[in-house]
Amino acid sequence: MLRYALTIFTSAFLLFQVQPIIGRFILPWFGGGPSIWTSCMLFFQAALLGGYLYSHLLCAKLSVRSQAWIHLAVLAVSVLLLPIAPDETWKPLPDQSPLARILLVLIATVGGPYFVLASTGPLMQKWFSQTSPDRSPYRLYALSNIGSLLALLSYPFVIEPRLTLQQQSVSWTSLYVVFACFAAWCAAGLLKHDVLPIPDDEAAGQATLESSMPQKPGWFVGLLWLILSACGSAMLLATTNQLCIDVATVPFLWILPLSLYLITFIICFDRPQWYDRRAFGMLLMVCGPLAGWAISSGPDLELAKQVVIFSAALFACCMAVHGELVHSRPDPRYLTLFYLVISAGGVLGGLFVAILATNLFTGYWEFQISLVACCVFALIAACRQRVWDVAPSSDFWTWAGGAFATIVAAIALVWTPHHESLDAIDEIALFGGFGSLIFSGLIAIGTRSERSVSAWTWCGLAALPIGWMVAWGSCRAPDVMTAGLGMKFAAISITAWAVARVALWGLRRFSEPHQIWLTRVAIAMYATTLLALAHQQHVVTAAQAWTLLLVGLGGVFAEWVIRKLRSNDRPSLGIWYWAPLLSLLAIMGYGYWETLDSNSRGVVHRSRNFYGVLHVDYVPARDDDESPMPAKFRLEHGQIQHGFQYDDEDWKSEPTTYYGRASGLGLAIETVRERKQADKSIHVGVVGLGTGTIAAYGKTNDDFRFYEINPAVQELSGRYFTYLQDSAARTKVRIGDARIVMERELRENQPQHFDVLAIDAFSSDAIPVHLLTTECAEIYRQHLAEDGILAIHISNRFLDLGPVVRGLADSLDWQAIRLSNDKDESIGVYGSTWVLLTQNAEVAEQLQRSESFEAWEQDETILHWSDDYSGLWNLLAL
Repeated sequence: MLRYALTIFTSAFLLFQVQPIIGRFILPWFGGGPSIWTSCMLFFQAALLGGYLYSHLLCAKLSVRSQAWIHLAVLAVSVLLLPIAPDETWKPLPDQSPLARILLVLIATVGGPYFVLASTGPLMQKWFSQTSPDRSPYRLYALSNIGSLLALLSYPFVIEPRLTLQQQSVSWTSLYVVFACFAAWCAAGLLKHDVLPIPDDEAAGQATLESSMPQKPGWFVGLLWLILSACGSAMLLATTNQLCIDVATVPFLWILPLSLYLITFIICFDRPQWYDRRAFGMLLMVCGPLAGWAISSGPDLELAKQVVIFSAALFACCMAVHGELVHSRPDPRYLTLFYLVISAGGVLGGLFVAILATNLFTGYWEFQISLVACCVFALIAACRQRVWDVAPSSDFWTWAGGAFATIVAAIALVWTPHHESLDAIDEIALFGGFGSLIFSGLIAIGTRSERSVSAWTWCGLAALPIGWMVAWGSCRAPDVMTAGLGMKFAAISITAWAVARVALWGLRRFSEPHQIWLTRVAIAMYATTLLALAHQQHVVTAAQAWTLLLVGLGGVFAEWVIRKLRSNDRPSLGIWYWAPLLSLLAIMGYGYWETLDSNSRGVVHRSRNFYGVLHVDYVPARDDDESPMPAKFRLEHGQIQHGFQYDDEDWKSEPTTYYGRASGLGLAIETVRERKQADKSIHVGVVGLGTGTIAAYGKTNDDFRFYEINPAVQELSGRYFTYLQDSAARTKVRIGDARIVMERELRENQPQHFDVLAIDAFSSDAIPVHLLTTECAEIYRQHLAEDGILAIHISNRFLDLGPVVRGLADSLDWQAIRLSNDKDESIGVYGSTWVLLTQNAEVAEQLQRSESFEAWEQDETILHWSDDYSGLWNLLAL
């Protein structure tokens, strides 16, 4: 088994290590947005499907000896395709489809080796089942997922900080050669196994055994595998998009969702009993509304809470669909078919998020759709296995009752009166740790359902969340968790679990049928109480609460009537089980739909493409006496406002939002005008078009050059926003990634000699990291005039970009002047922070005399980002 374990583990490690490596290579070429990683994942899933199809056909159509020889040849060819680093000639042109170009780059660079790695898991497991038919191969699948998880977790914390991209490529290539040797070792062992003669009596016994094997899974089971896998894959990619939209497309935010996705595979395939439908069903009931709340809160919700909520929803959904997959897995005889269908489902999920959602939807709606789909099809898979026939565990549900009472006590005593005084990290640690311990207790009790839970186990599992809440609260938030409050919470919680334990003791006095009946009554009371609390907390409306209650009662009545009409030996239809759950899912889906509908009010334009979602809304005039304002058109990219223009002839030419005349950009343009002679114009470059507001500074004979990666943004100019057309300056828009376009201009000997170059691409929605590296700073320098000013807009809710911009100034040996202006609603100006970089000491001194000047602290960090490494941790403002 050792040779197969080494081969599978190494292949899985390489399979998932190459994903962030190649992603880092091509991210700067296509703008650094989250859709790039989604496109990469689509390729990886398609290549995985190809590898699984190859292994399935190889095992199904050829003899063992032929399988070994063909795979040895494929291994040799894949080694010849190394190394994997893409050449600069693959950089895209402005008129090329980014998705098609990304797929071509990946096929040409990592396609061959990745295909071989993808085929290794099912192929080696099949070979192992042939050489060791008395041992289950499914645990090798869990081992492969452990290797994948190790690869993902090691990249942002070990590999990326210590190795350059080229070193990463060389290291990966070397390890791939080692893998090829392991795989060849397995093939050689298979050849030796194949030449052993099989006695006639053993061959006859083997034929008899094969004839008694389980039948091939039917089409419905295969379709269920496909859909469950597609739901998990779509949820993974949708969550990744959701996390990256407002921060940055960086390895950590790719790897966190993918790691959770793999962890669910590891848990389910290594030990299927860890998937407890009751516990994970309750987790889904909590995470669904929380995710809806996070989406409706939008950018106002702290980043840390968004990451935790969306990650928890992903984990719950993937555990549900992967747990149901494992419970329906076939005999090892059909192992490669099982993996092939799962892989095909992964591709379908990737196609839905990367292509269908981008072209069919006008908003980021795939997360909500995927979440509801995971719930629906997990319920269908559970119903197929008739879970309502399983007798409820008295131990599990009485412990859940005590846990529920403790959660209510924590919310009522600690969170409701004191949550405003807790910062996001402490709140997440306090209640996240508490909830995790509660949930772990549910799982632990659930795995012991076959036998009674001892009093010591009961008390130990109950004491952990109580101890965490009191100890952590007293340590980190002593003003909140006072000694009196801690004692009160502990007393109520201990009493709740003591009552639950006494109730369990009482239940055990009854016969088993009566225990089941009483437990079901307790569950019904528990669900009714939960429904009432959900209504009280405005999670569901009164009409929705009554609907759920009546559907539940109707399901029980319908089940009773059908029981009377049918014979007693006929199986139950489970109407009481699935009818209220489907109603709950319908209400949750309707809640998501209401969120989408409310976001569309007032919108006059909405569109979506590879680079994101754009919508323009019309804000009517405000006529109040204190601050009358004219109507305006406002542009939002995702959840972030990118500027507006007044729909009024007297106001429409005024620079607004982050570009007011008192802003750092306004002062930079004013400064270069003062230094120019009266008869000379200025040349301004802008990275990021938005509404084109900066063009309002243009005067006759000035040149304003905009770099914009998203062609849909340019299409809005002239239709809703007329800054470019109204400007007295000559304006030009270059479509494409700013860095690539500027590099091309330098190669064509066309330096622009900008007097001011404004970098405005970091306003909180997936910042393009490659525009803040030292290599890119050198490109900016070559495009600036001798006394030019590099103006970088660093206003950001989640990231403090000051240390990185200071690092750029340090690498250029220039001065960095920070300027901040206050909000002024009377003229539509927002508060903003700009950092102006210049090599001219006189210009720097003049800027420092401004009222907006903010001096740097002596001990402030300076970070140097490069194309090889850009650590996000030190910048996160969680």
